[in-house]
Amino acid sequence: MSERGSFVTEYIGCDKCFKAAKGVLLLREKYLCSTVVPHWNAANEGPELPIIAGKVGGLYRGEELDTFEHELVPALEAVLCHQMRIAVLAEGGERIFTVMPRPAS
Repeated sequence: MSERGSFVTEYIGCDKCFKAAKGVLLLREKYLCSTVVPHWNAANEGPELPIIAGKVGGLYRGEELDTFEHELVPALEAVLCHQMRIAVLAEGGERIFTVMPRPAS
């Protein structure tokens, strides 16, 4: 059976973190398909809001949460400079992940 969930980041206030998060979270594939929320006033304010949302899928119950916990959160921790929250609503549960940047070595 295929599992389908959704996710959304919080409003990302740091341009560097937004660019880094887009590098990790923006894909157009079967198991991760996402987009940036468009700005309501694109003519004056720019084309997008710093929020990423999308669909995350899996093959077993709760895989959407496992994908974030074991793959996407660690990838984000390596590239972000600020803390970021991501809400994931899976078919079998939900969780708000708090991504903590890794300290520079």
